[in-house]
Amino acid sequence: MRSQRLALLLTVMTASGCHRQLAPERCDSLATPGTTTSCALAGWSDRAYDIHLPPGWSPDSPVPVVLVFHGGGGSRESAASLTCSSEPADGSGCLDALADREGFAVVYPDGTSARTGRRLRTWNAGGGSGEWQCVSGRACGEGVDDVAFVVALLDDLERWMRPDPKRIFATGLSNGAAMSHRLACELSARIAAIAPVAGGNQLAEAQGCLPERPVPVLQIHGTADPCWSFEGGPAACLQDDGKSKASIPATVADWAQRNGCGPSPTVEHLPDLADDGTRVQRESYPGCRADVVLLRIVGGGHTWPDGKPYFSSDRVGVVCRDVNGNEAIWQFFASHPMQ
Repeated sequence: MRSQRLALLLTVMTASGCHRQLAPERCDSLATPGTTTSCALAGWSDRAYDIHLPPGWSPDSPVPVVLVFHGGGGSRESAASLTCSSEPADGSGCLDALADREGFAVVYPDGTSARTGRRLRTWNAGGGSGEWQCVSGRACGEGVDDVAFVVALLDDLERWMRPDPKRIFATGLSNGAAMSHRLACELSARIAAIAPVAGGNQLAEAQGCLPERPVPVLQIHGTADPCWSFEGGPAACLQDDGKSKASIPATVADWAQRNGCGPSPTVEHLPDLADDGTRVQRESYPGCRADVVLLRIVGGGHTWPDGKPYFSSDRVGVVCRDVNGNEAIWQFFASHPMQ
């Protein structure tokens, strides 16, 4: 079992196949339109970020920004790779390519490194009290202030590339999904909307969630997720300590209540476009001050819809090909600037 977990960690770590830059520098003069650049962040040694700027970017015009948080045991490189569909292999199926087409920037930050490997990184997404798992790893165990890290990152972006303050969004997979929930709870004055994939709101269950404003939420989760069970509980692929993760129905219902929505969502069954054993239900709540939507991937695993499977399906479950995660997330973000 230990060797399987190590293999999974190494797969997540090396998913991108290469590393862009070993020693990132400040991005004042390095970043250019249509490229990805690795940037150092002052005051946060060993924690860089990659930024992909669209071809039309200019520091004279505000640009939307999508923050993408890697999963537990991942890195900024693996976060970018997991958004790519397996075909074609030319990069056109990746989030960066969509950013080029739609004119937004994508930022992939690094979490806290494990003591055993600099490319095995985690986020402090909450938990650690009572029955609730401390999500995730060293970052949560040592109480790393990742909200302060994101504030420093956003301040750095404002210093040199002019992000649109009304269109800063957060998404991520697993531990990174839970981190995006935490930002919606604790940094709602700067995060316009979130789209967590395969991870619930652990902070709300263990510590509480008090956003300053209603935050639009698109939750994406597979009902057959073996790593973060749709119904919550101790199921795990890496952090198998018997502690519980937040359930997705509770996470979504809590956001609906915070945002003043009606109690019963409208359910739409999306077309079954691929023979992959999954179906997608779109559940949207009525009467919200800020929209709350669940994409329930029936039969889906711990994966990014139409993304790159980072391990075998017997470990993380099935990748849904009926909906493109990048497109669904950006469409939600584009229609939900901060009010």
